[in-house]
Amino acid sequence: MFVAAGKKRKFAPASRATAEHAFTSQARTSSTHGPTPMGSAAGAGDAIRKYYALGQENVRERQYRAALDCYNRAIAIALNEGVGKDAKIYEARAHVLYKLREFGRAMSDAKEAIVLDGNSAAGYTQMAGILAATGKPRDALAVLERGLATVDNSATGYLHMETLRVSVARQLDPSSAAAATVDLRIKTTDPTVWLPSDLAILILQNLDVRSLIVCRAVSKRWLALLDKTPVLWCRPCFEPTTSISALAQQLPTYEKIQRWIKQRSGGGRIPDKIIRFVFQKAKSSLVSATVPANSTVSSRTLDALLALKRPCLKQIDISRVAQMRSDVVDRMLNGWCVPRNLTALKLPYCTNIDDDAISTVVRYAPGIRVLDISGCQRVCVKHMFRAWGSTLLDAHDSAAIEHLYINDHPGIPDFLVYSSRYRHFARLKTLHIAIYDLRVFSEFTSIFSLIEYMGRSQARAPHASAPFPCLEELNVDGLWDTPGSSASFTSNILRGFVFHTKIFASGLKRLSAIESSEVDMNQLVETLNNCLPTLQTLHLTKATRMDARMLTDFASSHRGPLPLQSLDLSGCVGISSHGLYALISCCSNLVYANLSGTAADNRVMGLFTQMARTDSLPGIRALVLDMTDVTGAAVRDFAAACIERHRRLRAGGSCAKRPWKLEVLDIANCSNVGSDAVAVVRELLSPLGTQIMAAVSA
Repeated sequence: MFVAAGKKRKFAPASRATAEHAFTSQARTSSTHGPTPMGSAAGAGDAIRKYYALGQENVRERQYRAALDCYNRAIAIALNEGVGKDAKIYEARAHVLYKLREFGRAMSDAKEAIVLDGNSAAGYTQMAGILAATGKPRDALAVLERGLATVDNSATGYLHMETLRVSVARQLDPSSAAAATVDLRIKTTDPTVWLPSDLAILILQNLDVRSLIVCRAVSKRWLALLDKTPVLWCRPCFEPTTSISALAQQLPTYEKIQRWIKQRSGGGRIPDKIIRFVFQKAKSSLVSATVPANSTVSSRTLDALLALKRPCLKQIDISRVAQMRSDVVDRMLNGWCVPRNLTALKLPYCTNIDDDAISTVVRYAPGIRVLDISGCQRVCVKHMFRAWGSTLLDAHDSAAIEHLYINDHPGIPDFLVYSSRYRHFARLKTLHIAIYDLRVFSEFTSIFSLIEYMGRSQARAPHASAPFPCLEELNVDGLWDTPGSSASFTSNILRGFVFHTKIFASGLKRLSAIESSEVDMNQLVETLNNCLPTLQTLHLTKATRMDARMLTDFASSHRGPLPLQSLDLSGCVGISSHGLYALISCCSNLVYANLSGTAADNRVMGLFTQMARTDSLPGIRALVLDMTDVTGAAVRDFAAACIERHRRLRAGGSCAKRPWKLEVLDIANCSNVGSDAVAVVRELLSPLGTQIMAAVSA
């Protein structure tokens, strides 16, 4: 047989034709002689699936009559055998009937498919196609709109239904908005298009300011969404919280991490125009008026901040702003915000803040919980006590402040002495009286008169209780530092202030005493014995007078494990490896440890290895052993224990419930750790992504 040029004749494979003939013959025989007994519901289901698959094959070959016969047989088996109806079979038969121009029967099957499955996009599409084919485009458009409102947008066939709606609308009125505007979901993967607006905003709220500004440049749609949503800017986060930033807070003396964060953040300086932009976009929804550290604020930015009323404002955190004066604070609290909502006022190193600002705070926001006046040398501490009471005697527990920061303030001795007698700040949970600027020592005046005053107060009430019974966090960085001496002051005098005022509460959880070369260790040990059962963070660096006997006394005086999670003893050269072993053996919950410059050796490293092998313990996340006596073999054993722990947690499915990762391991300047050991450790810990710091000689 010859075929004309340019034409091709299709032939189905012999096996498919034979199978089709067998099934159609069985269907005719069964319809004549009654249903074929299946023996079980499973057998009926298998027969239905076979007929459905054969029908789909016939549709692809455009054999619509044979496909209709298969679908009829599948539906008949389902009805006779009591198997549940399947919407897909009715959708397929409606499609075949539509192709055969039997619109009435096709409409019935499409409706049945929608009844069986309310998410049947194909059912709505077939109904609309039948109505459009029969000259009823308006009814078809109504069906499609009803389907779009009913069917889930993730269902199969939803986009086809949307496309058909646009086509029908264009036929009815080419100039209509529905015809001219095609839903962006047809041709985009933009998450702000697919997701509901509330959910998209909830996701964007987790981004920092830099990321939000980058998102504004993605598209016009994102620009409009970000600019018309003030809630995205109401709590500006200029420094996103990451695992590394959390590590830097736990180990503040670890300079390598501090430099790393500074390099990654580009110095941490935020331009003034960005801060002003955030204040303008937040409008009246502003919750936290924050100016990041190392940033400058101009008068224009302050005017933008004060241009609108901020009824939702809860926190003011503005540091080192020369334009911040007492009259500006008065304007903030007098009508600019709702003072009863304000819970935190942080104005550190704003040199123009004086006693009038404190009076304004007491007058308009007496219920404030957080106050930071670090470096505000024009604020008199005695005025603070008088501001919360007409006299120094009638203000017992009058201040609601729970977190007070007066770092680098010349009134620290006055505050300690007055607090030993008057209970204005008895609710304090956090107290920071650190000295970072050594020039503050020269500002201390009337030291000896304060000593006499404190002596008279203790003589009147020798058994007075602690001034801060609720204190949980205490920061005395730099108070016991050797360079902090001048002609009128020595750190020995202030050391007596700190211990005699009994500010170390029994429930203390966090203690930071960085640069403590002049601390009286006997008094410190006696004081720490009271709070050690609850202490979770201990940063005691460069305490050269501390020896192994003191740490051994710590460990032996308390039964059971200590709750310490963050330990920093860097620079404590007087502690032997025996003392470190005695202390760390009682701290099984350690997560962050900085032992650089100490006598830590393989015995101490073995304790950390044992912690890594015990899955019930939190596990160490950062271990700094710079300039210690550990060896390469001990470090390899520790790395092997860490990777084994990681594999066990992954195999047991515990990584999601209790995520753990060794983030930093510093073994630099360890003379007993060679380059071969460092290479092995890097290879072992590569699956964890651990930041390994090791200076290997050539």
